[in-house]
Amino acid sequence: MLALMTNILQFAWWKCKAKKVEGHWNKYGPCYLLIIATILVLIQPTCMLVIGSYGDDDDYYNDQTNSTDTKHHGMENFFFQGDDTNYIVPNTTIGIMIQVFGTYVGFIFMFTGVVWSTNLHIKIARKWRQLRGTQTLTQ
Repeated sequence: MLALMTNILQFAWWKCKAKKVEGHWNKYGPCYLLIIATILVLIQPTCMLVIGSYGDDDDYYNDQTNSTDTKHHGMENFFFQGDDTNYIVPNTTIGIMIQVFGTYVGFIFMFTGVVWSTNLHIKIARKWRQLRGTQTLTQ
């Protein structure tokens, strides 16, 4: 996910750098959106990696000592209640907040940044006007 997000950011950087527009925000705004999107989108995978990494050592330790401690090196699983990782979506408040405000808002920012950097909205509007213009001429 890190490689994907940074490659999208790099693509936008080169597209924005080649733009001939006035103003720093108009030129590099999509890159700033994509930086924020990269951070937001990577919150959940990073948390899952950390939780999973700490869980393996403790599971082995708990099996050896017959301990029922569910903490992972002093850290509790804040994504899934009861350490059940078979869920598709988080079932705790913190996990849901990270899912909604991290992943979903991050992907909205990513979509907006890519559309803005490639001027896709302008290209679609131009094509729409072209199609609508030829349709009214033939009727």
